[in-house]
Amino acid sequence: MPANKEALVRYRAINRCLIERRRSSQEDLIDACTEAIGAHVSWRTIAGDIKAMRTDEQLGYLAPIKNARGEGYYYADKNYSIDSIPLQKEELMAISFAAKLLKQYSQVDLFSTFSGAVEKLSDKVDIHIKENNTTELGNVIGFEKSVTDGGSNYINEFLQHIRQQTVVEIEYHSFSSNSIKSHILHPYFLKEYRNRWYVVGYHEERKRTITLALERIITMQPRYDHSYKPSTININSYYAHAVGVSVLDQDPVLIRFELSEQEYRYIESQPIHPSQHAEEVRNGMVVVSLKAILNYELQSTLLAMGPQIKVLEPAALQNFLRRQAEDILKHYGSGDL
Repeated sequence: MPANKEALVRYRAINRCLIERRRSSQEDLIDACTEAIGAHVSWRTIAGDIKAMRTDEQLGYLAPIKNARGEGYYYADKNYSIDSIPLQKEELMAISFAAKLLKQYSQVDLFSTFSGAVEKLSDKVDIHIKENNTTELGNVIGFEKSVTDGGSNYINEFLQHIRQQTVVEIEYHSFSSNSIKSHILHPYFLKEYRNRWYVVGYHEERKRTITLALERIITMQPRYDHSYKPSTININSYYAHAVGVSVLDQDPVLIRFELSEQEYRYIESQPIHPSQHAEEVRNGMVVVSLKAILNYELQSTLLAMGPQIKVLEPAALQNFLRRQAEDILKHYGSGDL
């Protein structure tokens, strides 16, 4: 057991002993710590623990431990326990933030087992914050919410199939063709992107790995008559050259573009891709490069930047953006509206 974890176990053993006995001798504390650790603990170690519990501000206990000659060790405050230490304002805000973040996934079956605990924790922390006249996080932080469930209702079912290595048959409503088709899939892992969930797996008919959006699934059922093809994919390596969730059967290419220094500050704080870096600054423009596959998400990201960006290479990406710009102009004509 790591030393820091042993110390925490000893602190709790000392705390429990002082609460239960009210007065504890050195022998009582040695026995309690030895039993908790499963190995003999010296009085010197315990004495150091008591000193830390009393005075270590980083530990935060500041325990009112007293020692009366002939009576032993005890808490001067009979209601004290290291389990009921008041939290600092910053700690309360951090817990409140974490609880509200977890509540964003309350509709996911996977988290339903502890959603009640998260709700209680959030409510109690909010009450304490109100009592101390601290601004509630709900009034200063807005979490992004999707108008749909993003397919989260299938998460728990997919996790079970992945763990049990079960082949599934999916009735799927395609984005692109607007048709409903059946797919035999060997699910490998789940991926979340912009409030939508996706499953990645091996497609029997196409003989390759594909990505399906969970929200487009109409029905799903296990196919125990099919032998599962185990995954050899590492999720981090799989997405190494992709923006978003679309992984194409193509090599990554060097992408270079330029934009103003002001615009660059935005994508510097929120990189398009981990390989992104600034090559040079010339005439108030920043030349940026990255290496990725030319998938839908990358093209959409660059297209959304409109006239603020000029792609220098590759030619295929330049041509794509040019065609998109021409199609946009067709909607509005060449004259003033």
